[in-house]
Amino acid sequence: MPLGGARRGRMPMIAQAAAALLALAVPSAAFAASWTAYGNARFGYLVDLPPGFPPIREADNGDGGVSASTEGHAALSVWGSYLLDSTFRQEAGSRIAGDAEKGWSIGYRAVTARAASWSGSKGDRILYVRAIARCRDQAAFMRIEYDASAKAVYDPIVSRLVKSLRASGGC
Repeated sequence: MPLGGARRGRMPMIAQAAAALLALAVPSAAFAASWTAYGNARFGYLVDLPPGFPPIREADNGDGGVSASTEGHAALSVWGSYLLDSTFRQEAGSRIAGDAEKGWSIGYRAVTARAASWSGSKGDRILYVRAIARCRDQAAFMRIEYDASAKAVYDPIVSRLVKSLRASGGC
């Protein structure tokens, strides 16, 4: 095969590969750029909201609020709480037990003195909760429930949500 013919044969493949990579990169960049932050002044925490979720509808008491994905597959709740008669670890353990009592099969849990995460399933739904200790007697929580059929879509979203729940300001 003449050299010119080989080049003509390869260039479209290289161009196709480049176009495919660009097609994958553009949605990822758009996806990353469309996250927005929700900040709660009362309990001093921030969390990033994924694309496809409208702004948090804050509760009247100002502790947090809820949002639901526009396609209806997921519900996101964020809130702050006082630790009245317990440590952060005890509070997390109590909430994990409460989810189990409500029928969630808890398959993962990790609790430390400053952070907690747990996940589970119930029927065709998946639950993931992240909590962080705030100040001496406060905690902030992020909870997302979504359709198991959308797990592949929500796994990276949950990962970013978990990383994004953080303290804002001092105590």
